[in-house]
Amino acid sequence: MDFNALVEEIVSRVAAKLEEAPAIAEAACVCDDKPGLLILTQEHGDHCHSLLESSRLLEYYHTDCALLRDYQVDIANYEAVILYTLSCDALARLAGGVCDTPFTALAQKAILMGKKIFVPREAVELYQYKQTAPSAYYQMLREKLRLLEQAGVIICPQDCLEDAILTGEIHQAACASAPVPIEQKAACGEASIAKKVITEKDISLVCSQGVGVLHVAKKAIVTDLAREYAHTRRVTIMRDC
Repeated sequence: MDFNALVEEIVSRVAAKLEEAPAIAEAACVCDDKPGLLILTQEHGDHCHSLLESSRLLEYYHTDCALLRDYQVDIANYEAVILYTLSCDALARLAGGVCDTPFTALAQKAILMGKKIFVPREAVELYQYKQTAPSAYYQMLREKLRLLEQAGVIICPQDCLEDAILTGEIHQAACASAPVPIEQKAACGEASIAKKVITEKDISLVCSQGVGVLHVAKKAIVTDLAREYAHTRRVTIMRDC
């Protein structure tokens, strides 16, 4: 074999290996016995990187970042998705069903496939404008956020995110088809809910039973919409010790 033929053969083999690399990486992701947890973000940050390397999460999940893969991921391979950098633009697109960006397209697919979806409260851009935005416009966008919560998206503080992923949402899913366990207290107008994630729907059910004081577990996650609903209906939420 002459020199030119040898070079062509080497180049051909290297090119073939490079073509196989993405498929091998994807196969490794799919074959992992652990369920997948996908970080879906529009820009990198310290918080999302810390979750990728969280020892608690890695005990149960294999973690992945859609941005590192240039959004070339299959949502079907993941059990849970964390949405970071939920800008007002992305919120409007996602709630309106016009998902024409890689970020919103993957987020929409996760919702449609019934994946467990979490959003750190600090990653919701809308909250930055609570004090400055015109009330009508702010409420319009809040309704879009409410729609996402009603579709199953869990919004909670960054500090509570790992607990929500590992315990709260799994617990909620297990009880999704059963009535909310409300225990009436001896005191008139009081009740307790033994759940780790308290949603607006739970507060609505409590209100329908004439409850004025709701007791929840010390570490229970109360979503923002649940808090607002309780406030407007004059329901006091108390954490048990």
